[in-house]
Amino acid sequence: MTTEESRPRLKWARSQRFRLTARGEEAHTSWKTALAAAQNHGKSAFDTAQGDWAKSFKISPDDATYVSELAPAPLRVEDIEKAFTDLGISRQSVKDSLLRLYEAGLVEPAPV
Repeated sequence: MTTEESRPRLKWARSQRFRLTARGEEAHTSWKTALAAAQNHGKSAFDTAQGDWAKSFKISPDDATYVSELAPAPLRVEDIEKAFTDLGISRQSVKDSLLRLYEAGLVEPAPV
């Protein structure tokens, strides 16, 4: 049995685009529903909805942002990083999130 520390990191080409899988599309729909239910109920309702949503997919609550960003079309790491420049999200954070989403079966490399 491998531990997280011994598991090899996945590597993709710089030009690799990522897209949501069918499960990822379900996650996106589920996130939009949870977000709509929490709307107008304050930040704690949002945080609770985001946390519950993430737990159901075994990912980080912050991954909701990445799922939403990938919903319209496949994107490269660089594209996602640029979209979040104003938020101060690092390239490594983008890669970490994509790895979590990939391991959860929510994203996959898009065919070239």
